[in-house]
Amino acid sequence: MFADVATLSALIGASVRDTARLLGLETRLVVKTIIMMVGFGLVLALMMVGIWLSITLIVATGLYEYTRLGVTLSIAGASLVNVTCAGALLLVLQRLARRLAFPETRLAVRTLLDDASRTMRQDAQSSPKQENTGHHPPPS
Repeated sequence: MFADVATLSALIGASVRDTARLLGLETRLVVKTIIMMVGFGLVLALMMVGIWLSITLIVATGLYEYTRLGVTLSIAGASLVNVTCAGALLLVLQRLARRLAFPETRLAVRTLLDDASRTMRQDAQSSPKQENTGHHPPPS
């Protein structure tokens, strides 16, 4: 019987050690992966800025080449395109932010609180009021 207990104990100990080792390896993998993702995200952000600048330059050059606008007005036109795009993105972001207000949840909570408040008022009104005259009843 003691041999079975010792074997079981050894198996449980080995299982715990293996699980802890696996957890450590997976944690290292997660940390390395997150660091790589953040790094690649920063590189991608820099590339996106470069693409945005290139598109702005192309728009300004196109306005200069194919219209009678001068260099200054072409750059101003390209800037106006950027401002318009930024304004449109802000409107989209505002709509997305409104979704985070969770109006249905707020309505449900408000209804729940109103019902609880109404129930408490009804309970307070239905219970007999005790008058406080300042006199204590005589001790028995």
